[in-house]
Amino acid sequence: MATREFNEWDIERAGLRSLSSPEIKRFWDGYVAYRKPVAIAHGSLWSRWRLVSEDLVISIYLTNRSVGVFVRGQRGERYKTTVERLSAFEPDLGVALGANLRGYEGCCYLSNHPLPATDPASWQQGYDLLAELEERYFRVLAELGGVNY
Repeated sequence: MATREFNEWDIERAGLRSLSSPEIKRFWDGYVAYRKPVAIAHGSLWSRWRLVSEDLVISIYLTNRSVGVFVRGQRGERYKTTVERLSAFEPDLGVALGANLRGYEGCCYLSNHPLPATDPASWQQGYDLLAELEERYFRVLAELGGVNY
């Protein structure tokens, strides 16, 4: 049997507590306050976005057991379209971000980090990690001119 990298979604959900909508809102309210004056936009219940350019977004996300970032196009743009455009900057962009363009289907340059997000005592650690990742991704992508196509 081939071994593969552990994925947080491999954990059976039975008996595990999930974040409630109010908890998710408190997490994001805290993160947005932590990042002021950086403009962080609403992406979805589980994510917030930092715009790099009109066609490039850093998606900052939360799950029950992790936090992370990845690069995407604007709302409605297909993953394949974003991959095709960003591939022109490979391998340098992947090296600079420390992530793989196609490492996780649906998320360009995913950087995923375990965090027991159901425990609010872990949130400051999550804020610190997300801020470092978000700032590094923004700096690298902005140096490429926002990767305007």
